[in-house]
Amino acid sequence: MENRNLVNSIKLMVLRPFESRRSIKIIVIVFVLVMLCSYLAFKPGKAHLSYFTVVLDCGSTGTRVNVYEWLGNSTRDNGHPVLLNSFPDHSPNNSLHKDACLYHCMQTEPGLDKFVHNFTGLHSALEPLLHWAEQQIPSERHQDTSIFLLATAGLRRLPSHDAAWILENAEAIVRELPFMRRKTSIRILTGQEEAYYSWIALNYKMGTLNSSSSLSTLGVLDLGGSSLQVVMEIEELTDDQNSLQLKIDSVQHQILAYSLPRFGLNEAFERTIIMLSEETSLTESIDGRLQLRHPCLSLGFVLNHTCDGCYLPNISTSNNVIGQFQRNASTLFSLIGDSNWKQCKRIAKAAATHSNNFDWSRLTKGKNCKERSSSSNSTNSNLISAPHPVSRFHALSGFFAVYSMLDLNPRANLTKIWKKGEQICSGSWIDSKKISGNRKYADQFCFRVPYLASLLEDTLCLGDTEINFGPGDVSWTLGAALVEGEHKWLSNKEPQAGSYSLKLTEVIPYPISLFTVCLCFILIVYRDRLRQTSLLLVSVPGKKGASTGASLPSYFCPKRQLN
Repeated sequence: MENRNLVNSIKLMVLRPFESRRSIKIIVIVFVLVMLCSYLAFKPGKAHLSYFTVVLDCGSTGTRVNVYEWLGNSTRDNGHPVLLNSFPDHSPNNSLHKDACLYHCMQTEPGLDKFVHNFTGLHSALEPLLHWAEQQIPSERHQDTSIFLLATAGLRRLPSHDAAWILENAEAIVRELPFMRRKTSIRILTGQEEAYYSWIALNYKMGTLNSSSSLSTLGVLDLGGSSLQVVMEIEELTDDQNSLQLKIDSVQHQILAYSLPRFGLNEAFERTIIMLSEETSLTESIDGRLQLRHPCLSLGFVLNHTCDGCYLPNISTSNNVIGQFQRNASTLFSLIGDSNWKQCKRIAKAAATHSNNFDWSRLTKGKNCKERSSSSNSTNSNLISAPHPVSRFHALSGFFAVYSMLDLNPRANLTKIWKKGEQICSGSWIDSKKISGNRKYADQFCFRVPYLASLLEDTLCLGDTEINFGPGDVSWTLGAALVEGEHKWLSNKEPQAGSYSLKLTEVIPYPISLFTVCLCFILIVYRDRLRQTSLLLVSVPGKKGASTGASLPSYFCPKRQLN
């Protein structure tokens, strides 16, 4: 009877563990362990969440949009955010993808500088790009996505009051979106800023941005519609106004950044028209319309063209002297194709080595870079005379767009470029389908090939320097997103108030940690119950201490006692 009462007492204690003081201590210990594990698993720290940046490139030929997704807290030693995705990709399966936009862009045409005091046109140029950008970003991330509308040469050449009108109304359109913006998010870039961003973009993409060697970074040649940017790192700063010192993290860089405002593809072609009007003059067709023949356009090409600053025969003077010309502010005439490879090379070289339109025909044949650098006739003498410590340049944007149509190796030399251009453009006509689906681009292709080669060989004097064309997905907008969005990825280095993230690299996953805590809890409780049971058995009157290996009562299925 006494043993039966003892067993019942043991059962009662085991089935009611929370009535003892020791059980309370166990609960407190387990609670502390759970809190500690939760703290370690969800400790405030570096949020491994991506963020987005939207950049609109408002250029002279069109407006382009790029969306970048970043990993703000990478494991890289340089501390820069990691680029996870860049939109758009190279796929043309989108209504905004233009055939002339061959270097990783989504665009509308024409440029914003054509919409002064035309809000409807401005809205139609921006709205589809902004809507497309919204679709690339999860809706819950819109409010913490930064947007930048940055204009280049197209707006730089506008009168200040017209440019201000464009920016003010563009901001009103962007304001309709939930994206983040600052006062400086919508503005006109200087030529040097554009050049600097191109250099940042390329060297970030190629992994050379944070190198400690001053000569390990890559030089940039970025050709747009209106301007040409040339950027390289130099060994030490000079008195040149185009040189600047940059500190990227802990590394100092001495940069030489040029922006040549009249050397873009479209500006250069317009310059050849003015040059031809001065040399050959405009003639009258049978129907009395003015026309001008261009040696870089294929036979059969005809286009109504408005020229600002072309030369017309001066037939209105009282002396009526033949051969004198006058410049007109705006002239409408027919541009006629008259394919001639030699003449095309000649005028393309003149456009590449002269930013103005005067005395271009006096360009001495065979003049090399050293001779021209000392000539007062050259507008780029400072650029030519500058040392080129960079042994490797990458030619981007317009360079890449033209070169990619030649189907050459990315490292092809200038001799092959000249030869391939002659093969394509020496015929009486050009198959525009083989060059580009965009007819306007194809028509000017035979000017752009010799102009590209002449820029490299005669203007920049880089004939003996290694030049890589591309990569095609690098644009100055990438550098702008990295630099302009710096406040975003720097702020991500410190957690925002109330934000927590799982540190997967420092603790075990939460389900495993929870299972471990529960297992420890069960073992602790079971061990404590065994200990209490042993003590009770020892304290029974008339019994000796339980020997090692003695059987314990079954708690869950006790044996039935016989009467």
